[in-house]
Amino acid sequence: MNKKLLSGILATVFIVAPFLVHGATLIAEKNYYLTPSMVINDNLYAVGSDANMSGTVTGDLCILGGNVLVSGSTEGDLMSVGGTVNTSGKVSGDERVAGGNIMISNSIGGDLLVAGGQISVLPGTTIGKDVEIAGGTINYSGNGNGELDIRGRDVFINGKVSGDVSVYAENVKLGPNAVIIGNFDYSSPNQAVLEQGATVNGATNFNKTVMAGNKDMPSKGAFLGFVTMGLMVKSIMIIISALVLIYFFKKQTEVIITEAASNFWKNTGKGFIFLIIIPAAIIVSFMTVIGIALGGIAALLYAALLIISSVLANLLFAYLCMKYIFKKEKYNLNWWIVILATLVFGIILLIPFIGWLFRFIILLAAFGSLVSYVFSKFKA
Repeated sequence: MNKKLLSGILATVFIVAPFLVHGATLIAEKNYYLTPSMVINDNLYAVGSDANMSGTVTGDLCILGGNVLVSGSTEGDLMSVGGTVNTSGKVSGDERVAGGNIMISNSIGGDLLVAGGQISVLPGTTIGKDVEIAGGTINYSGNGNGELDIRGRDVFINGKVSGDVSVYAENVKLGPNAVIIGNFDYSSPNQAVLEQGATVNGATNFNKTVMAGNKDMPSKGAFLGFVTMGLMVKSIMIIISALVLIYFFKKQTEVIITEAASNFWKNTGKGFIFLIIIPAAIIVSFMTVIGIALGGIAALLYAALLIISSVLANLLFAYLCMKYIFKKEKYNLNWWIVILATLVFGIILLIPFIGWLFRFIILLAAFGSLVSYVFSKFKA
């Protein structure tokens, strides 16, 4: 691939991207606080360890952090990802939330989409359209004007649903304040418990299912063996790729890793933006005849950068551990550090949601630093 063609691809991305983030405010800080008196008159993209959004955002709000609190008003859509997420401010559009521990207690004009470990949609929450929830322990006590779809282990419904309700869970219970205007369809190994006062105006359809423990299902040992084998193969591939980087592209790798670690949250913010903006720019480029070819090549380049970033994330994790845990400012990444870091990083991924979130944040930092490095080289 010649330099002119690559320059054309990057130019396409740079030309289209500004239109997609026109008026957007980008924030990447360790602790970010949008005070109640502050008003952001455009879209806001924020990344931080702790993020407290008490002000008003007139556009869309996209936020990523360890602890996320949104008590201010969002006039567009809200997308929040974090270890702990608490949303209590009004959202005029749709709300999408992912986290380990999630509490929702606000007014939502559009749809609500939630994925996490422990999820609580508290009393007083109103949703203008449909609700979709996937998690472990789920407590829904809101008031929805559309349909409700829940997938989880333990599900407790104690609110009002104007449409149909569909549940797939191990344990299902309707509380005394539960009101389902439409049909109630649920799949579970156990029959639902309806407390006194629970109301279902439509039909109730129970589909008895057999989950864990079914003799016809693969044994837990076989499943764990399959997962372990998959992790081993993936780890070996990552280790080989990482060794190629540190032995054949040592200088470039050290520059990218050092930058990612030195300005971690800044690069995490960049990675988050690049992850969203570049694909959008590629899609827009497909709207023109000339842009189809450039967009196709750009898509391949984007995929390649993501793959390389997933390898760099392991090296970044090793760098951060050596610097902050073992207090070693100067050291060389070698084969045994790479192997150990890759195995530990893989084990962390097994921690439900928190492990995935931790790995995702590290990946974003590596991706942001890599893309910035590539862009700087082509600009030079």
